[in-house]
Amino acid sequence: MHSHAGTKGGTRLVARTDHETQEFLAQAAELSGMTLSQFLIESARDKAERVVDQMTRIRVSVETGNRMLELLDHKRPRKPTSSKLIEDALDYGETINASETYQD
Repeated sequence: MHSHAGTKGGTRLVARTDHETQEFLAQAAELSGMTLSQFLIESARDKAERVVDQMTRIRVSVETGNRMLELLDHKRPRKPTSSKLIEDALDYGETINASETYQD
């Protein structure tokens, strides 16, 4: 489909199809009491809404949802960070910085 801005009434969508498909869609539009354009836009919008909904919603089972809520309600206390680990990380950072100075 191509869109062309600036046409009267909004943006124009153009789609190519075979004659059989066009006739079928025109029949469905007429039976729905809509113009072909109205039918196509409404149908495409319905489909787009379903796709966006399916692709952006996170679905979990009731059991998983309940477990998530339980974990949020009962936060475990964080373990204190090891001071030895912090000292080692700082020593490593100083070593890296020193080696970069020698390479320049």
